[in-house]
Amino acid sequence: MASLGGTYDASDGEQMSDRSALPAGEYLAAIARSDVTDTKAGTGRKIELEFEVLDGAHKGRRFWTTLNLWNPNPVAVEIAQRELNTICHAVGKLRVADTVELHDAPMKVTLVIDKEGRNVPKSYKPATAAAL
Repeated sequence: MASLGGTYDASDGEQMSDRSALPAGEYLAAIARSDVTDTKAGTGRKIELEFEVLDGAHKGRRFWTTLNLWNPNPVAVEIAQRELNTICHAVGKLRVADTVELHDAPMKVTLVIDKEGRNVPKSYKPATAAAL
């Protein structure tokens, strides 16, 4: 049993949105949120990026990626650095001190669906004037 501290009223609240994976394809999206957290093993730190789709039938939907920038595994770090470099180039910000500098900058993101049914970004490209 879990007490809610009184009567919970769901009559005016928003309901959760669709959490299924987005269809594979290219989306105009921007980073909406970012955070640095410890890895599950506690041996490193990672950046978690949350993207929001900016247009089309899936406007407002979200997807995520994780960048293992501080990890004892040098291959994981190299992969994360390549992905972050690609994101920086896609938004035209090649020198950043904080991930917040990457927020709200439109880019084209190609998503695939992994074997667990989750979205995985496979490429990041600059958003063209025609796409905005």
